Amino acid sequence: MKNLVLVFTVAFAFSTIAMASDIAISTQAGWFSQSAADREMQEIADNVTAVSVELFTANDQDALAVWVADHTGDGASDLLILCGQFPDTIYAPGNGQADGSLAELFLDDGNCIVNTGDYMFYVVNGAGTNGEGGIRAMMDIAGITMWDDDTAVVVTAEGQDYTPSLVDYATDRPFHLDELEGDWEPELILAQNDSGTRADPVIVVNTVTGGRLGIFYQTSGQDNDPRGEVISEWINNWYLQNVAAGNPFARRPNPKDGTMHEDTWISLSWSAGDFAVSHDVYLGDNFDDVNDGAADTFQGSQPSANFVVGFPGFPYPDGLVPGTTYYWRIDEVNETEPNSPWKGKVWSFMVPPKIAYNPVPADGARFIDPDVQLSWTTGFDAKLHTVYFGDSFDDVNNATGGPPLGITTYALDTLELEKTYYWRVDEFDAINTYKGDVWSFTTAKAGGGIKGEYFNNMDLSGIPVLTRIDPQIDFYWNPGPNPPPGVNEDSFSVRWTGDLEAAFSEPFTFITGSDDGVRLYFNGELIIDDWTDHDRTENRSEPIELVSGQSYAIVLEGYENAGEAEWQLYWQSPSLPRQVIPQAALSPPIKAGSPNPSNGAVDVRQTAILSWSAGEAAASHQVYFGTDAEAVKNANTGSPEYKGSRDLDSESYDPGKLEWDAAYYWRVDEVNNANPDSPWAGNLWSFTTANFLIVDDFELYNDLNPDDPESNRIFNVWLDGYGIPTNGSIVGYDNPPFAEQTIVHSGRQSMPLSYDNSVGYSEATLTLVYPRDWTENGVTTLTIWFRGDSANAAETLYVALNGSAVVNHDNPNAAQVGIWTQWSIDLQAFADQGVNLANVNTISLGLGNKNNPLAGGSGTMYFDDIRLYPPPSELAP
Repeated sequence: MKNLVLVFTVAFAFSTIAMASDIAISTQAGWFSQSAADREMQEIADNVTAVSVELFTANDQDALAVWVADHTGDGASDLLILCGQFPDTIYAPGNGQADGSLAELFLDDGNCIVNTGDYMFYVVNGAGTNGEGGIRAMMDIAGITMWDDDTAVVVTAEGQDYTPSLVDYATDRPFHLDELEGDWEPELILAQNDSGTRADPVIVVNTVTGGRLGIFYQTSGQDNDPRGEVISEWINNWYLQNVAAGNPFARRPNPKDGTMHEDTWISLSWSAGDFAVSHDVYLGDNFDDVNDGAADTFQGSQPSANFVVGFPGFPYPDGLVPGTTYYWRIDEVNETEPNSPWKGKVWSFMVPPKIAYNPVPADGARFIDPDVQLSWTTGFDAKLHTVYFGDSFDDVNNATGGPPLGITTYALDTLELEKTYYWRVDEFDAINTYKGDVWSFTTAKAGGGIKGEYFNNMDLSGIPVLTRIDPQIDFYWNPGPNPPPGVNEDSFSVRWTGDLEAAFSEPFTFITGSDDGVRLYFNGELIIDDWTDHDRTENRSEPIELVSGQSYAIVLEGYENAGEAEWQLYWQSPSLPRQVIPQAALSPPIKAGSPNPSNGAVDVRQTAILSWSAGEAAASHQVYFGTDAEAVKNANTGSPEYKGSRDLDSESYDPGKLEWDAAYYWRVDEVNNANPDSPWAGNLWSFTTANFLIVDDFELYNDLNPDDPESNRIFNVWLDGYGIPTNGSIVGYDNPPFAEQTIVHSGRQSMPLSYDNSVGYSEATLTLVYPRDWTENGVTTLTIWFRGDSANAAETLYVALNGSAVVNHDNPNAAQVGIWTQWSIDLQAFADQGVNLANVNTISLGLGNKNNPLAGGSGTMYFDDIRLYPPPSELAP
């Protein structure tokens, strides 16, 4: 028998406490043997006695899905433990439901999912492969991975305390802590590698939702690993104390929050908080009143966890009102507890309206197939329906006397293209007729599509072997149809470029399906980046606010490296179910696109040069610029906002020096006098300048050939020690991209600086063009963001102005700091060394002793966002 003395002691201590948490274990193994999985998971069930533990075999996955659903929204922090394989009953195989799955809802509800014995969310038992897309979709992190075979991890101090059976070992699939972003951060590290970038076992937490993910022993072929013992110790010694020690709040509302309740009375019920003696009930039709306990929303104190509404003698004695959303809240009360009452979450339910609702197509929808069939959700208690349809709002709104229908669908003849139609559904409940709202939709236009360029290599280089207009991005080749004629069956790449018109004014999420690499740019910004070999994987963007009728530049790039080749581009929004972006919403890139600065950019330098990509048919460009959004949007060539014409291949405009902290608007119309559709009015773009001076944000550097007049390689601007015997610095990388594009503080690039002080010291120098006056707008402070690595040699970090005035960082081990760190320097420190701050010529970043070089060590540093700030009081409005 394994050593579980500490575990049993803690479990006994907790057996007297009411636990709100439940535990489910899915025992279907994959990477390590089923017999070992059964043994280790049973050990957890046997040794965690303070809470309910249920085991689900490979044949019980439907029941597991019910457990997950029942434990979502219940107010408790529950725990799901998985053995390698991820059940397809709670997460669709092949990332088929990358958003809104049972597993994601469970996690986002503040629960915990732990995996032992495989890449988390990677596989689905017998039903397809999720690939890396599983964990990316679950965490909404486009670049998180869990590879690194045979990574040595050492037990931490917390690991020794909480899991005494854990020993140093080698993991095959550690969590990459340095790839965490957004709201995720490590919460408990039980074992990690030397640099602290990889960990297993580890718990990471979403600081907003409270959801937790954990891994234990992501190894294969090691059936003797003490998985069950270590997980049991973690549960008993940490999880039960820190997560599941008791929940005082009401939970598991019935009806569930957001439910549509089809009756005029209701019996509300809930699961009582762990310490409740009575329950204060609040109910009303105004969220704020219920949340604040205002007006007459307090309905009294209840001894039991249920409450009737909508009957004589109860609240709303005349019945609930159709079409009304009701809000309710339960505060749990125990007068012997100092923290009582515990204010509950506001829940809601809605009684359906008498009129028809939920139209399909959605009200205001665009790009609708001309062969559409109408449908809707029946109004409350409706028996018959009357449909009115036409191309005039007034005619449809005023129509009467139509024939009744007994079904909730309505077939139409084929409609005209690119035309707006209106419709209305009146509901009849055997007593009254209820006139419906007038809805509208617009049919798809003719044509559309997106330009595809195909290359017989995997890096989009050279001249395309095929250029054509594809109707949409929805391709699956090998097996199935081969790629287009002239394109390799394997080892090819493709770039799709076009304009996208928004269907609604609301946030849209973009989703790619791909096998292999994929990159998606939206208005010039990289929003999905998975440039790796992989099986079919789905990646998704953050929601982006779009405006109906406005167009946006999109570019999707992909490469294929043997086997199946697949790319799809989907969108979804609150009004639009997930779908492949239709042909009618796409068009070849006619308008100016890819604005730089990007639309909505902030902290833009005051000397920004505006640039854009030319539309397909453009012969020249008309530029509009100003500080009034409406004026720029509506300007013509006679307006003061018109800044002249630019020739093709001259897609840039210099507005001159801009004001600090000011909003600017611009538009570029594409012109070709030989085309009757010209000019093509551009979108309104905007940006806001910084309230500080930008010395260098490293965003302007590129990888172009030195013979190209636009070439701006980082090591040709920041001069390093190449060819200088006493200077051991090297800026950038040997091959493109030369700037760092992953380890960045903000934006898309930072500067990597390798140092080797065996030759003396290491330094890189920038000759300033602007800003050279470091007194402008009263700036007083230089700030530099830097990041090192624990493996670096501990050399002194310094900054020098005009080649001689040097300020060292206070921390002699700054080069070993492995997180982005801001270094703030009072400019007076340079003035005291004789620098004329109104005429600064150069800035140097270095490691070592510039004035007294000594042989030292080596390493790599990263720098970003070098700025000059005025005193804080001068930044205030």
